[in-house]
Amino acid sequence: MAVTRSSWRPGKGRWGLVLTVLLAAAPPLASAQQAKASGEQASQQSSQQSSQVDPRADRLLRKMGDFLAQQREFSVHIDGTRDLVLESGQKIQLNRSGDVHVQRPDRLRVDRSGDLARLHLYYDGRQLTLFGETNNAYATAPMPSNLDDTLDVASEQLGLDTPGADLLVSNPYAALSEDIVCGNYLGRSMLNGVPVHHLAFRNRDGVDWELWVEDGDRPLPRRYVITTRDVTGGPQYAVTLSGWDLSPRFAQDEFRFSPPADAMKVSFLAQSSQAGKSQGEQSQGEQSQGEEPQGGGK
Repeated sequence: MAVTRSSWRPGKGRWGLVLTVLLAAAPPLASAQQAKASGEQASQQSSQQSSQVDPRADRLLRKMGDFLAQQREFSVHIDGTRDLVLESGQKIQLNRSGDVHVQRPDRLRVDRSGDLARLHLYYDGRQLTLFGETNNAYATAPMPSNLDDTLDVASEQLGLDTPGADLLVSNPYAALSEDIVCGNYLGRSMLNGVPVHHLAFRNRDGVDWELWVEDGDRPLPRRYVITTRDVTGGPQYAVTLSGWDLSPRFAQDEFRFSPPADAMKVSFLAQSSQAGKSQGEQSQGEQSQGEEPQGGGK
């Protein structure tokens, strides 16, 4: 799941998974020799990139990713900040906190409050619902039957990008390492009383990111910072993860949304309808990052 620059995530591939599959369904005509040459070139490029990643950083990233992939269900508390760069160049920091509940392969719930909104996201294996407390409004859309594809579709079709979503997919290591061009191991430190390893990576698409991985037999991500290099001001998204529970007891209706009696059902704003907005209007990305559901009626 690699992240696009606009969505603050580090790679570039998984949000584009649907497009990739469609293109792969109709491969261009080419000779076997051309395909072989392309494969050899890709292999050489991969080798060159790998040589720029400290083996310790790669080993710890893989260890963390594999450990997360083994967890069938978990919950974690998040405290995050997101930089917003104004037209004047001034950088504003927005705060948010919340709780994430995951039950693989097809359940997700996020309860989040912040400077702009109080939001609740539900995915029950069939549909995704976003509910905004302040506006008392919700929007629902049908989704694929697994979490990985749902995160892709939510981003591609609805503009609901989730910074740090690479940590939620079934193969976090593959998602995080997809676009790395260099990586460093920066040593050990303490983070909120937890011993951690500090890793730093650079992607080819204009993104730097850091990861603090818990030391010991529970190599959990404890902090995640993404810096967008090619945007003026180098805005960052940072999240601290705490209170990990790898054996949560979820209620039977934990991931199912039941709307309040007086809640208003609205429509998700389509990505295409946002593309033509004039300068100064709120972009779809800004809505998905902090605003509550708004739009068409029931």
